[in-house]
Amino acid sequence: MTRLAVILLAGALSGAPVFVAAQTAPPVSPQVLAPPPEGVSSVPFRILDQDRLLRGSVLGQQILARIREAESQLAAENQRLFDQLAEEEQALTDARAGLGAEEFRRRADAFDTRVEAIRAERADASQALTLWSEQQAQQFFDTALPVLVQMMNDEGLLALLKPDVMILGSDWLDVTDTAIARLDAAIASGNLVEQGVTPPPDPVPPAALDPATPDAAPAEPAPAPAQP
Repeated sequence: MTRLAVILLAGALSGAPVFVAAQTAPPVSPQVLAPPPEGVSSVPFRILDQDRLLRGSVLGQQILARIREAESQLAAENQRLFDQLAEEEQALTDARAGLGAEEFRRRADAFDTRVEAIRAERADASQALTLWSEQQAQQFFDTALPVLVQMMNDEGLLALLKPDVMILGSDWLDVTDTAIARLDAAIASGNLVEQGVTPPPDPVPPAALDPATPDAAPAEPAPAPAQP
């Protein structure tokens, strides 16, 4: 079974490209670009690495741990179903010699029908977990938004841009570490509470599809009518 990939949304922030005079200019080392004088903001924007903010902050790590745990539970449930279906298939194969052709076909068709139903249900469960993971990542940025807005106000900024929109820039433009420290401090002090906490989807299939459920087992053949 394939573990789900965690899909992280870009989040609530968007950026505009930074224009340069000549796109064909040779690369310049960031060290050449001097920082602005102390206490002066020479540009009204900074760079924020949202992925690093999520992975580097305490809150983000807690959210990612919840996502990994939900993935593990789904993977374990998928493996359980796979193992039980494999055992049932082997039992049906072993019983084939003692069954008539018609009865074996009836049981095999019933088994195939349930396998297809479980496969479709597992696909839905995986999709539900993917959507939940995306929502958790988005809710992280919703929670962090007041901290980021306050940081912008404190530093006189008009925009936070993604790293991939800047062609050239100095290291001091990146405020990700500052944002992580501010977010961790706000969470630790209780001044900021995580928003949108919802449990992950239940990885266990409906009872009617679970091979371990007695009602889901292939029906025994009806007794043959008594001969006169």
